[in-house]
Amino acid sequence: MDDHGRGEYDEFVLHAGVAIERLAKAVLISKNPIYIAEMKGSAEMLFHLGGHRTASKIRTIGAAEAIARLSMLDILPVDRQLDLLIELRNGVAHTTSDEQAKSLLPTLAGTVETLHAELGGPLKAFWGR
Repeated sequence: MDDHGRGEYDEFVLHAGVAIERLAKAVLISKNPIYIAEMKGSAEMLFHLGGHRTASKIRTIGAAEAIARLSMLDILPVDRQLDLLIELRNGVAHTTSDEQAKSLLPTLAGTVETLHAELGGPLKAFWGR
């Protein structure tokens, strides 16, 4: 939020994307830890998250996949602005991100509110000051 207030929109979108990714994974874990398992390659993480084995390398899904899974669970609606925020965070959208990122503050706030509601607890605890 401080980055957005200072006009540092690249930093804002980076931190916003990380916050959303972590909250999205927290919501998935609250439903079932297996929901953050990366399904490509080895099944090692699947067994680790299922409690049957210690993983030698921790690999979980990324933000886009976490959001897609939350949409499958009808927790998050499909939201092109949220997808854009994650694309900008990942550097995938090769455009001038300042103006696009500037307009994504409501997307961040709404997504945080939706995800936080799934986790319970006061929303003020997330935002702090």
